[in-house]
Amino acid sequence: MNNQRPLPVRTMSKPTEPVPSAGALPKPRKAPRQQRSQATVGYIVEAARQILYNEGAAAVTTRRVAERSGVAVGSLYQYFPNRDAILARLAEEEVVRESEAMQQHFNELRKLPINEHLIQVSKRIVETERRMMAFGGDFYRRYVQHYQVIQRVGKSRSGQILDVETSIRDSRKNLEIRGNEISETDLNLAAYLLGRGIPAMLRALVSERPELLNSDRLPLILSRLSMAIVDGVESSPQDK
Repeated sequence: MNNQRPLPVRTMSKPTEPVPSAGALPKPRKAPRQQRSQATVGYIVEAARQILYNEGAAAVTTRRVAERSGVAVGSLYQYFPNRDAILARLAEEEVVRESEAMQQHFNELRKLPINEHLIQVSKRIVETERRMMAFGGDFYRRYVQHYQVIQRVGKSRSGQILDVETSIRDSRKNLEIRGNEISETDLNLAAYLLGRGIPAMLRALVSERPELLNSDRLPLILSRLSMAIVDGVESSPQDK
């Protein structure tokens, strides 16, 4: 995208405030209903965004956000119980924005030959994961299942974790269109492995070996795995 916001500083530093353990996504303490309350939350979120993009995730603390926004710390806590809840709001907005852009990108890539299509898709997915890691490695690893952009592609702004079947259906449809380019006949299995298997591998990588996300070889290897899934090369007799 040509008009993307500048990337936050990538950091693996732990936040200076206590944060909840992995599990449920942090939520705002209450939803603003009156216009004044909505404006207050807007100030908080925009201040956090500026700190994140200019100084990195480690600098986003409730105290810093309160100072930057001009909102009293006590008032901030009425809406956001901790820094994770603020980062969650920002990450959700980034996911929605990036998923919509990715959908358009994928539509343009459909015209490419299958091998080039899979390479470009893999590059975009990895690039997006790197952008999300910039919210802070510790934060993203805890909540990675909520923020994988690939799961959001093709969906509207619902604010909910999306039906994973969507990516599987999209994968199958794409394979059907490319029937003359692939040799695999079990499209249900191939679509499942593309729609669920590849994202699952990325989740595991982010959780266990996040430093590997920066490897220049990662998009190529993912595209090779994807190509092997759809190519349908027969195994040798001794493997059967």
